[in-house]
This record gives sequence, C-alpha cells and structure tokens, in this order.
Amino acid sequence: MTGGSRSLGTLALIATAALWGSNHVVARAARDAAPLPALVFWRWLPAVIILTVIAWPVLQRGWPDIRPRLRELTIGGVFGVGLFSYLLIGGAYQSPAIEVGFINATTPVWVVLLGVMMGGGQITRAGYGGLALAFIGTILIISKGDPVRLAGLQLSLGNLWSLLAAAFFAWFSIRVREWSRTIETLPLTVVTAWAGLVVVLFPVYVIWVARGGPWFAWTDADMPTALGAIAYTGLGPTMLGNVFYLYGVATNGPTRAAGFLYLSPLCTAMFSIVWLGEQLTWYQAGGIAAILTGLVLLSRPEQDAKTIP
Repeated sequence: MTGGSRSLGTLALIATAALWGSNHVVARAARDAAPLPALVFWRWLPAVIILTVIAWPVLQRGWPDIRPRLRELTIGGVFGVGLFSYLLIGGAYQSPAIEVGFINATTPVWVVLLGVMMGGGQITRAGYGGLALAFIGTILIISKGDPVRLAGLQLSLGNLWSLLAAAFFAWFSIRVREWSRTIETLPLTVVTAWAGLVVVLFPVYVIWVARGGPWFAWTDADMPTALGAIAYTGLGPTMLGNVFYLYGVATNGPTRAAGFLYLSPLCTAMFSIVWLGEQLTWYQAGGIAAILTGLVLLSRPEQDAKTIP
C-alpha cells in the first residue's frame, strides 16, 4: 500500500466521521417527518442503485473474485449494512443525537475485542485500561449518570440499540479488511449494500406498509423535511460515507480506520448543539472523555502486547 493511498484513505476517514456525525442529527430531526422503516429503506435504495450503475464495469470485472465469497459477503451485508443501519437510525429516533454519537464511538473498542476473539489481534497492558475506561464511559452515558437505572434496568432503548450497532459494525470492519484484499472497494460496497437492503431493510419496510404504516412520510408531516432528510442521508452518510469508510479500511486497516470514528461523536455534539439545541450534560461529557481516553490507550504500541486469555 503506497503512502499516497494511505493519505487519501486518511482523508476519506475524516470525511466519513463528519458525514456519519451528521447522520444522527438529521435522523433525530426527521423522526417527526418520516417513520423509521421508511427512512432506513429509502435512504439506501437510491444510493445502492446509483452505486451499482457507477460500479458496474468494476463489478463485472471483479465477479470471479466475488462469486466464491458471495455467501459470506451476504452475511456481512446483513449485519454490517441492514441490521446496523436499522439499529443506528433507530437509536437516534429514541435517544438524543449526542448520546447516540458518543456510544457509537465505542466501535474501535469492539474492533479490538472482536479482533482478539477471532484470533487476529492482540491487546497491550495499556489496552486493558483503555477497554475499562471505554466501558465505564459507555455505562455512564447509557445510565445517564444514575446507577439506579442499571440496577432497575431502566435503560434507554435507543442507547442499547446504538451499542449493538457499534458491535455489528466493528465485526463488519474486521471482515472488510480481509475481503478488500481481493475485492475492490466499490464492488464490495455494492454487494454488501444489496444484501442488507434485500434481506433486512426491504422485508421490514414491506411489513410496515402492509400493516398500514405510511410508505414515505407521516400524514401530517412536512414533506420537504422528509424528502430533504432522506435525500441527504441517502447520498451523504449512506453512499459517500460507506464508500469513504471502506476505502479507509482497505488502505489503513480496520483498527486504525475505526479509531478515526472518535471524530464522529464530536461532530455529532457540535451539530446537535447548533442545529437541534441539545444540551451537553455532565454525564455525556464525562462519558466521552472516558471513551476517548480509552481509545488513546488502546492505540498505544507496547512491546509486551499479549492476547486476551
């Protein structure tokens, strides 16, 4: 991998963090305009069609490498695109955008843990402390600074969805690194996106409409707001964000790429305060401080790195 490619990958990851940071904010603002199944489905459908048209020549050329791995790519798309997208946007529908963004910052922690569990990674002594701090920070946000919430299981469903989304995407990031050794970024994006759309998002959307749900927007919603939210999330965070991220993973590796995602909650916090008028609470600030400190410790090289028993 050339230095130029890695530099471009770094820029792509910074752009990804900004796009995905705005994603939570737009989804939070759109919850009164478009129902969740409609927003998640329609944000992906146009993006996948456009990407397929753009990637078609490369997709045909790379099909011999894709076909033997089609089953595992489909599974990857189900978890890394379909379920992840639904949980991510669903989290923003039910919890403040600031909290959702902060919880999604734990993705690098999951990358490290899952990498070790899958036999492809190591953790340093400092990493143990980093994992503990990131865990404490996440619990602080989920419990909203009140341990009674944990004891009584009075947790925000949106925060739990966001945490599960982070774990799914971490696993997907690890798999992308392996797939990208033989499959180019655009075809990889297209195949996994179609898998998530067809297997998860489309069936959920059909069931929603069949049960009487509105197909696009709430009946009393502002249509320009619904159209704008779906258009932006589809072309920005969904299409460009995923292409940029997969390219960043391919050029920088899953652990380094996931580390850039800590920029995303900072963007989310800034956008949320400016556009939505959300307030930064003490437990949110404390939680993100613990998470970011944990990420720094996780990324520190150390001679005596060792695998988790």
